[in-house]
Amino acid sequence: MFNMEEFIEENLTEGYLTRSFTETQINIFALNYLNRGQIEQEVFDKIIKFVEENEPYPEEEEDEEPPKQ
Repeated sequence: MFNMEEFIEENLTEGYLTRSFTETQINIFALNYLNRGQIEQEVFDKIIKFVEENEPYPEEEEDEEPPKQ
């Protein structure tokens, strides 16, 4: 059976990791889904926590090191 909450959570977190969405977009999208009753507060909190724990984008941390010669 299709689970809308899982679909939304999965796609927002994947969208963040692939840089399809910014942190701001994820926050707005998640709040809209919460306000429309498509996700529960618990799922909203998980999405927000995920983005906070992965900010900045994971690859950016690696890019900050100077290239080795």
